[in-house]
Amino acid sequence: MSKLSNLIGKSKTFTIGEVELELKPLTMENLDLLSELEDDSKRVIAMKKIIAITLKEAVPDATDDEIAKLGITYLQEISNAIVEVNGLKPKDVSGQN
Repeated sequence: MSKLSNLIGKSKTFTIGEVELELKPLTMENLDLLSELEDDSKRVIAMKKIIAITLKEAVPDATDDEIAKLGITYLQEISNAIVEVNGLKPKDVSGQN
């Protein structure tokens, strides 16, 4: 591995509800989704994709159906955890302060 391996984002463990999840940060492959968060017309779809990608990485055997049926109650916690593991500010996701 090259010295760039030191620039790979570090995972962090979060407890959402009663479930412990080790979330990994997004990568260059997901840069397009981050830019879509700035577009009001694409923000919701981009966030859904970001949540799905992050959860599939944390729980590889989770099905798309399970992820789609996650309770609204937990979506804010999941979103906040994703913001934190990626070193973003809430403004970066919501477009607001």
